[in-house]
Amino acid sequence: MMSFKKAFILVVGLSLLLPAFGMADGVKAGSYTGMAEGLHGPIIATVVVDAQGKMLSVKIDASTETEGIGADAAKQIAEQILKNQTINVDAISGATTTCDAVKDAVSKALVAAGVNVAAMTEAKPDVGPSEEATVDVVIVGAGTSGTGAALAATEAGARVMVLEKLGRVGGLGTTGMGLLATNSSLQKAAGQTVTTEQIFKHLATYNHYRMNGALTRAILDKSGSTIDWLQAKGIGLRLGLGIDQKAHLDYPKTYHMWTNSAKDFPAVYDMMQKKYGLQLKLNTRGMSLLTDDTGKIIGVISTKGDGGKLTVRAKAVILCTGGFGGNEDMLKQNASIDAYNYFGLGNQGDGVKMAWAVGADKFGDHAMQIHLADLAGSKFIAEGMDSSVFQVKDVPLLWVNREGTRFVDEGVCYDNVLWGNAAYSVGGEYFAIVDQASLDKFSKEGIKLTGAYQMNGSGLMSPQGGNDTNVTIAPLPKLAEDMQKLIASGGVAYKADSLAGLAAATGMNADKFAASVARYNKAVQDKIDDLYFKNPEYLKYSVSKGPFYAIRVRGSAYGSIGGVRINESIQALKADGQPIPALYVAGADAGGMYDNSYPDLEGLTMSFAMNSGRIAGENAAAYALKK
Repeated sequence: MMSFKKAFILVVGLSLLLPAFGMADGVKAGSYTGMAEGLHGPIIATVVVDAQGKMLSVKIDASTETEGIGADAAKQIAEQILKNQTINVDAISGATTTCDAVKDAVSKALVAAGVNVAAMTEAKPDVGPSEEATVDVVIVGAGTSGTGAALAATEAGARVMVLEKLGRVGGLGTTGMGLLATNSSLQKAAGQTVTTEQIFKHLATYNHYRMNGALTRAILDKSGSTIDWLQAKGIGLRLGLGIDQKAHLDYPKTYHMWTNSAKDFPAVYDMMQKKYGLQLKLNTRGMSLLTDDTGKIIGVISTKGDGGKLTVRAKAVILCTGGFGGNEDMLKQNASIDAYNYFGLGNQGDGVKMAWAVGADKFGDHAMQIHLADLAGSKFIAEGMDSSVFQVKDVPLLWVNREGTRFVDEGVCYDNVLWGNAAYSVGGEYFAIVDQASLDKFSKEGIKLTGAYQMNGSGLMSPQGGNDTNVTIAPLPKLAEDMQKLIASGGVAYKADSLAGLAAATGMNADKFAASVARYNKAVQDKIDDLYFKNPEYLKYSVSKGPFYAIRVRGSAYGSIGGVRINESIQALKADGQPIPALYVAGADAGGMYDNSYPDLEGLTMSFAMNSGRIAGENAAAYALKK
């Protein structure tokens, strides 16, 4: 049965077709509604106009968009549209898709009112005045690394300004789960022994020693004290004693988890402004580094939310913009990645480009935080989790590449990093294969395997831990309906009465696909995988009773994790290995912690961000205060 909201959207959508093909004679005052597709769902604009076509109010329902990112951006751009009486306003950085949808929805509402939208599109908004400021340290980015940098620099007595292109602070620190540490007080209190030596050796081996050893040691040495330091600043943390990945049952307990980062990060910025005089400029995007006639770094040129220029002169600059995980062109050029889902959509490479432009050396720009795999056709990590099909692709069934060849022990799904790497190895996409008999079982009995996205037992989400790896997926009564929806939508799921028909529908090689299925079925029957040595526990479901289904699965990534070569003091380095005075680069803008893959330790990227930011803040403040 269609929900009220869906029915409303359908009626609105159909009603908008009428004025699109024949505009009303003149403007009619009143309230009008338009709808457009956003990043995660429909965005609805309600616009009130007077008889002259002036917008009196613009209200946006962007409840489907990400809270704190797209939802906030929708509100901000609606305010700009109303203020400037034009839809020709710049998108909010990091939320372009949402902003475009808002403008489209408002346009449709205006067309329904009889407004000349073409003329309104040509109108240009007012640009704010240019401004200048002078501080000791300017930080570009208020995410995890920027927050660490701001805390350390203000605490050291420096006059600090933070420029943040979004309308909020915290970045991915408010959506991620926590950070790695060694020798922390929380670990010691819980009786857990996690030493710097242990984690350093693990990382060195995992990275094949293609890492900056001095930098890695500096981050780990800082990590334990950073936990106490953050707690003293009001940022809540607890030690994760459970697991969220089945393959990590015996891993060291490194995950120090935020208890309420969405609240704590804004609160710590309020504290810094009141206690230390921090200047925070939201909706302000760093564009380029300011240099003098000799090329010396002397500040940052940025663009404010009103379009005006803000020039910040400073004795030291710290770049903390989160890498380029949301920039498809940079990902293709630097990391050779295409057709992936990304988490850091606002991270467009601002910082790395600014640093490269003044001679900083590249390092680690090929490295991605590849992680997990999702349904193809989604735009965002974990999109579509409400579909039963999402859970089916979440377990170690038969996987084949786009040619129809089995390519991996599918139990790799129980290690998030390795799962993503396996998808990358076959071009970023593969097919999960299942037959009708298995789907019927899944619907009635559930899946007698742990879902890779499931928390194992109480896992990390319980302060007491929980390492039950025998959790299975409950019955999926809507599976047939959900599967049919994806088949009908095209390009995500496929169905055929025969294996040859499924190969034709998906573009696979029919002979290779048939051979892969036959060999896999024998492995299930014998409980012996003589090809990739899969755990017999996972050899449960053959592919033998049609119709047959292929679920197209796409690898995912949290973002880029490299770009600018730095040293252990977090200084940007030139190609000759010498530091660029006054320039520090932290977090995902910087390379040196990783080889070509995201290591398998919980909290590592956020730990690198926070600790590199903290070290950068300390050193930048010391440098600036000597000048």
